[in-house]
Amino acid sequence: MGKKEPIHDNATRATWEDKISKLTSVDAATKFIQDFRLAYSSPWRKSYALDTDYQYIERKIEEKLSQLKVAHLPVSALMTKTSAGEDAAAVEATWIGKMKAAKNKYDAERIHVEFRQLYKPPVMPVNVFLRTDAALGALLMELRNTDYYATPLEGLRKERGVKVLHLQKAS
Repeated sequence: MGKKEPIHDNATRATWEDKISKLTSVDAATKFIQDFRLAYSSPWRKSYALDTDYQYIERKIEEKLSQLKVAHLPVSALMTKTSAGEDAAAVEATWIGKMKAAKNKYDAERIHVEFRQLYKPPVMPVNVFLRTDAALGALLMELRNTDYYATPLEGLRKERGVKVLHLQKAS
């Protein structure tokens, strides 16, 4: 998996590097990275266990998936298909449709984040991903509108159902 820097050499990374090294197909690596991103990234992640290591691990999975794509997919697919075999333009149209159907800015935020978790390169070709991400972001900002930042912090917390925790000082 490449040269290890001693400061970052830890059991968590070693465990994940071992799992990554066992990926041998584009399909398996695609599912692996999508599951990983859903579990360990975004405000809606399922676990914070990898908070200090998840970006390193994600980078290693991206590296492995990229290598597998180049080794196993035709060149034409690298620019037009996702690593799951989907037509990238069709995926783009689907997610823009989902965003246009969003009922509010909070649903739109989740749609945008989910798109990124599932399709961030190397899953989707960079050219299509960036175009789609920009379109989704523009639609999200339209839903947020110009008064988004005018809502007081307490109002935003209430809308999102945020529970504020107050820590006591140790005595």
